[in-house]
Amino acid sequence: MQPLGPFDLSLNIFAAVVLPLLIIANLTGRSRRNPKNAYLWQHHENFMWLSMAIIGLLSIWSLVQLGGHFGLISSEGLAALMPVIGIPFLVLAVAEIAMGVRLALQYVRSRRPAA
Repeated sequence: MQPLGPFDLSLNIFAAVVLPLLIIANLTGRSRRNPKNAYLWQHHENFMWLSMAIIGLLSIWSLVQLGGHFGLISSEGLAALMPVIGIPFLVLAVAEIAMGVRLALQYVRSRRPAA
């Protein structure tokens, strides 16, 4: 693995710190004060759980990248861990895109005036 540049390093540190806080805020209900989040958690709970799983995988990915950068994880360990994290992330990302498109179409249809 090549060492991370300053931008990549700061991005991974940001993701490793902030994304778990975002998950905690959603799971404890603090973010439900926001009307959009309250609506999504109430009416599209599966979409939100899928989003939390993707955010969790992103934070794990960042932690693994940082572990490789600082020498806590060997290059062989990185080579083994990246597909273990990347493949489920790909599957969940495709599922979230499909579900998000379906939810957006449902929202647009609900806003149309009755003919």
